[in-house]
Amino acid sequence: MTDPDRTAPRAKKRFGQHFLKDRHIVDRILDALEAEAGEAFLEIGPGPGTLTIPFHARGFPLTAIEYDREMVAYLRGLDFDPPLELIEADFMDVDLDAFFADRPQVKVFSNLPYNVSVPITARLLPYRQQIPLMVMMYQKEVAERIRAQPGTGEYGIISVLVRLFYRIDMHFNVAPGSFQPPPKVQSQVIRMHRLERPLLTVGDIGPLTCLLRTLFGRRRKMVTGVLKKHGGDLKNAGVDWMDRGSLLESFQNLGFDTKVRPENLTPEDYAAWLCRTKEYHERESRD
Repeated sequence: MTDPDRTAPRAKKRFGQHFLKDRHIVDRILDALEAEAGEAFLEIGPGPGTLTIPFHARGFPLTAIEYDREMVAYLRGLDFDPPLELIEADFMDVDLDAFFADRPQVKVFSNLPYNVSVPITARLLPYRQQIPLMVMMYQKEVAERIRAQPGTGEYGIISVLVRLFYRIDMHFNVAPGSFQPPPKVQSQVIRMHRLERPLLTVGDIGPLTCLLRTLFGRRRKMVTGVLKKHGGDLKNAGVDWMDRGSLLESFQNLGFDTKVRPENLTPEDYAAWLCRTKEYHERESRD
């Protein structure tokens, strides 16, 4: 598989690269995928192939998306049999509609660059119907935000969004010494299994994200107070049915405490609130 005369490129700080060197951690990540015959897999940001090479050796079809040209050239110079499907692109620019059109079910894994880990995760969520499982490495602080429970300081937008579509059933920490170069912070791997019955449709992700940004931007304020003062911003953002009146009426109708803060509402609460708001707006539009 590898060429002993070729040296892997060094990690680049501008890309937030820290490459795993601990084979025990590599094996734990790959084992967490629970790979079975006939499944397809996507790795985001393979770098020099620390995860790619041993996973490919297990005999499963793999597509990798890599932005760093030097890493792409290095991987293309390795002897993958069967060939590795390697896409040279910034993941944030990849046409995911086209990608998943030919791949109805894909498990995703990645040692994510710290500086874009949340945007990458958020971009995957609308494709939950195609992604049954994700195993991702994050900066520990970010992983704990994703895993955070309502009422905690870490709980926020990404906590709500992920838990609307996935359940987190495993996590483990990774020390800085497991990487080259070692980062200044701890890392954490989390595994996300797709919920059989998501709490919202993927079409609601955009509107909900707008609502969450408005609320969590003022997380210590009462929800009703934020809506009365800033609810008009949501309609200005292009979410026509999410007007201040419908939001307040549905919030009160669901029986939420009028003094509750954004950080105290569960993902289930947000899902119910959004669905009820749509119902109110549709009813008013008909009247």
